[in-house]
Amino acid sequence: MRASSWCFGLGLSVCLASVGCAQDSLGDPTGATCPPNSTLTYESFGKAFFQANCLECHASKESPHFNTLEDIQAAKDEIDRAAASGPNATNTYMPDDGDLSDDDRKKLGEWLACGPK
Repeated sequence: MRASSWCFGLGLSVCLASVGCAQDSLGDPTGATCPPNSTLTYESFGKAFFQANCLECHASKESPHFNTLEDIQAAKDEIDRAAASGPNATNTYMPDDGDLSDDDRKKLGEWLACGPK
């Protein structure tokens, strides 16, 4: 497993102490907010988003994995700093192939800011 993937799954502080990853391996918090009229839910957005963009690499029992909504909720801050977009930052660390539209990154940031639910 790459050190950067291991860092992402365990959180930056554990990573720094364990394998010496660069502190800036993830981006900044996006500052995305949850608008009162958001329609993004796990069923309407999150599930398909993670199936299409994340589960090829993050469906195993190794960390990080995003098999369930609970897995995603537990890592939402790291996901925000790896792949989401908002007014303060657009993070492109994930997916590895970088093939994710700005619109999808903004939706991810919104959905994470709303719960995710």
